[in-house]
Formats: sequence, structure tokens, C-alpha cells
Amino acid sequence: MSAILSSIDVILQDGFMYSILAMGYYISYTILDFPDLTVEGTVLSGGVVFGLLVRAGVNPWIALVVSFITGFVFGSVTGLLHVKLGIRPLLCGILVSTALISVNLVVTVVGMGGNFAGDGALSTIDLGRGVPTLLRSFPANLLPTDFKGFNLQRLITFFAIAVICKILLDLYLKTKSGLMLRATGSNSQYVTMLAKDQRFYKVLGLAIGNGLAAVSGALIVQSRNNVNQGMGIGMIVIGLASLIIGLSVFGKVRFMKPTTMVIFGSVIYQGCLGIATLLGVPSAYNKIIMAALFTVALVGSGAIRKRGEHKNVRA
Repeated sequence: MSAILSSIDVILQDGFMYSILAMGYYISYTILDFPDLTVEGTVLSGGVVFGLLVRAGVNPWIALVVSFITGFVFGSVTGLLHVKLGIRPLLCGILVSTALISVNLVVTVVGMGGNFAGDGALSTIDLGRGVPTLLRSFPANLLPTDFKGFNLQRLITFFAIAVICKILLDLYLKTKSGLMLRATGSNSQYVTMLAKDQRFYKVLGLAIGNGLAAVSGALIVQSRNNVNQGMGIGMIVIGLASLIIGLSVFGKVRFMKPTTMVIFGSVIYQGCLGIATLLGVPSAYNKIIMAALFTVALVGSGAIRKRGEHKNVRA
């Protein structure tokens, strides 16, 4: 029983942690219809910045905001490559994420006291017990670390951050700028007719999406207590699968906002991985399971869309 409760605890923590990444994909993939591959770099960038800042004694909540700004900047670069240079979306993401491999490594090594030649021993950032991370700072440090098999401190903190990101994103999408961003994705010519620059809103949307991905990266560092240079691998699948599962399963629930659907979708996705672990599937097969779940989500989403179109035709 304790193993099941522990697994549920991990599933919820990971679900809330990765839901912020999926919210970022909601902006780029769903609203803007932009398949952004930059997140594999910005997730790690957010984690690197967060890790280095908290090790330097910066307040972890401030470090979390700086992580968002870091992702925001790199997401803007992806957008500018697309709107200013006319590079295709997929290639923009590949270019920026590839460049970030070196940027993240150099920043990590230099931040840990190494040199630009790249000291492999300093390519990882470990957060020791004395580092003032989110869980060791107010108000998270007031929560109990263990309650009937649940780490309430980590669980409530991750949940609260996910809810805050959801509320802020919902509020932004209701503003004039947010409405223009949504219009850019659905009908860019309409935005141009209103004498607004659709290119600006594309860049802004990608910046916000990657900012959220960087926040997710910071929480991953908080969860693992270290920064690893391979941390960003597979984040595209996790984000997209969580997004598609959430929108597919809860798409017909009218009172539920898309951002809420994304959170539930992330928890469901992590739940599937958790069940595989409970069944004794070796961790070496995790990437295969992730790819399989993503495929099922895509197929299911396509089937639901076709069924809806068929009903509309009959009507």
C-alpha cells in the first residue's frame, strides 16, 4: 500500500511540474499552430539559471522568475528567426535548441568555476542541503515533508506554482494583447486588418511559451536536486502528449478552461508512466512508453476531430 501511495505522490508531483511545460505548448502549438522544438533547450536553460542562482544565494522565488525571463528571451530568438528571416518553424526551433546545447554547457561550467574549454566534471550542478531552494524557503518550509506517504511540501508547492501559472495565463489571454495573440493563430489577416503587427504577437507567444518551459525546468531541478545536461531530452514528447491528452479527454467539458485540461492531461500522462513502473517495466523502456503514449494521444485526437467533423457535415 505504501508503494502505491508513494507512486501516486510522484505522479501528482510530476504531473503538476510538467503541466507548466504543457501550458507553454498550449500557446505555441494550439494557439499559434507553431511546432516549437526550442523547449528542449529552454527547459535546461531554466534549470541551469535556477540552479546557479540559488547556489549563489539568490532567493529561489526570484530565481524562478529569472528562469522565466531566460526562457522568454530564447523563445523570442526563435520567433525572430521565423518572422524576420523567414525560417520555417521547425528549423527555427532546431537552430535555437542546438545553439543552447553549447550555451547551457558553457554557462554551467563557468558558473561552477570551470573554463570555456569545457570541464566535464563541472557540467552538473548539485544543490546541496545548505542551498535555499523553493522547498526550504517561506512559505513551503512551513509544510510537512511527510503525511501518510505524501510529501506535502513538494506536492503543494508544485501544485501552487502550476495553478499560479494557469491563472496568470488565463488572465493574460483575456487581455487585449491576449486576444490579439489568439487571433494571430486563428486568423492572422484579421489582425493585420486591425492595423496590428501579427509578427509581434507570434514572437510574444513563443516567448511566453518558452518562459513557461523554463519554469518547468526550474521545478525539475528542484525535484531532482541537480542539473544534468541531458535534462531537456524528451521534453517535446512530454509537453505535447500532456497537451493533446488533456484537450482530447476533456475537450467537451464546457466549464473547464483549456489550461485546466492541460494540467489534468499532464497528470494522466504521468499516471500512465507510473502504472508501467508499478507493473515492473524497466526504466530503460520509459522513452518507448512515452513515444507509444504520444502516438495513442495523436491517433485519439485525430479520431475525435474526424468524428466531430462528420457530425457537423450530417447536421
